[in-house]
Amino acid sequence: MRIAVAGLMHETNTFTSLRTGLADFTVAEGSAVHGVARWKGTVFAGALETLAKLGAEPVPVYFARALPSGQIEAEAFEAMCRGIADGIAGCGPLDGVCLALHGSMCAEGCDDAEGELLARLRAAVGSALPVVCALDMHATATAAMIAHADGFAAYRTAPHVDEYDTGARAARLLHGAVASGRKLANEWAAIPMLLAGEQSETGAEPMRELMDALRREEDAPGVRSASFLLGFPWADSPHGGCAAVVSGYAEDRERLRQAAARLAELFWAKRRDFAFSTEAAPLEKALDRAEREPRKPVVLSDAGDNPTAGASQDVSLVVRALLDRQARRALVAAVCDPGSVQACAAAGSGGSADLLLGRLDPYAAGPTPLPLRVRVVRTGTVHGVTYAVAAAAGVTVVVSDRRVAVYDPTILEALGLELETFDLIVVKSGYLSPAYKALAARAILALTPGDTNELLAELPYRRLPRPIFPLDAM
Repeated sequence: MRIAVAGLMHETNTFTSLRTGLADFTVAEGSAVHGVARWKGTVFAGALETLAKLGAEPVPVYFARALPSGQIEAEAFEAMCRGIADGIAGCGPLDGVCLALHGSMCAEGCDDAEGELLARLRAAVGSALPVVCALDMHATATAAMIAHADGFAAYRTAPHVDEYDTGARAARLLHGAVASGRKLANEWAAIPMLLAGEQSETGAEPMRELMDALRREEDAPGVRSASFLLGFPWADSPHGGCAAVVSGYAEDRERLRQAAARLAELFWAKRRDFAFSTEAAPLEKALDRAEREPRKPVVLSDAGDNPTAGASQDVSLVVRALLDRQARRALVAAVCDPGSVQACAAAGSGGSADLLLGRLDPYAAGPTPLPLRVRVVRTGTVHGVTYAVAAAAGVTVVVSDRRVAVYDPTILEALGLELETFDLIVVKSGYLSPAYKALAARAILALTPGDTNELLAELPYRRLPRPIFPLDAM
């Protein structure tokens, strides 16, 4: 049994002015995928390794992955589509295709990038070859995706700690179909609802119960895979919203349809139960609470400028707020500003530098930097990203030369920062990773402005299907 494996993962924020080019992607072709250290334990590895364990021959083709950001440039999207569709078409005899996709990818001129990719792949390999996709939980279901793939498996944890397991589930779904000679089919039910990830962590209700419901459906006859796709609220897309997607064998299509309907009805019934599962407040109130908290450190998420959901990561508003408050033992990580990193490097450790840091107004058409005189603590490189650590009074700011998810406190520790010495740690993030949760004596989600504003009613949606909850009374 020969199975082609490929992947293209990007979560696209349409509210940012950023654009995503081919250079922003980590790309690996063929067996080079095994040499990308950051992909070990991811959905790519889960699919490849599980197929091999099942006795199939996985044929790695083309893999590309980038940090969430703005729309993908048309030329880059074309190149990656060709890498996957043409690469798979040129693999020789195949028994199936296993793909790892995000599911909420947009390119210039193409709102449904995954649907377009799957349509091109289907045209290249024909209608008979089974195609199964692993998806992010925040994928956006479209009719084209459902029509051109035979099965889906999506993450079931937020924060996402089950990437590998999801790749493995997709591989097992495909392998079982090929081994049995049975044809897979999908059924889905749209849920007219916008939902931010910070309101749908799977360790809290109602998501915990909804994840249990998926497992119950999979225990029923006919259903091979059940998923909730929560969409991506920072994309103004005509396909926006949530969905229940169920995959199984074609002869059980009516059971699949009923299962999708049950799951969608259950999700919709709980629409008013979704709330921030981390304590949340506007910035000034969040900082007030952090100052009064006797336990340390408090870890605060600058949620409106979250690079893991595509924000620009250069908003310096929190830095100014802390300086205005004459904060002590505060750390902000990380503001993306290549020019400030260069200025700090030129000054050297112990030197002084005058920075024009980021931008204070995330909605301004022009630059609005924060003038800041700092003492350079050090500069350094971690995982290929160059950082400057700079101190301004009692506030330490980590500045990066590119957008990066400081997803793990060990990145900050590698820069020589002793995190236990800080009273407040501000991370440009949405929900915190398990490592930050373990570090935090108290975690607070700051509802800040920016490309990933959590107050969805404040975003300038123009193309969403309406009505949609909670923007409309439903």
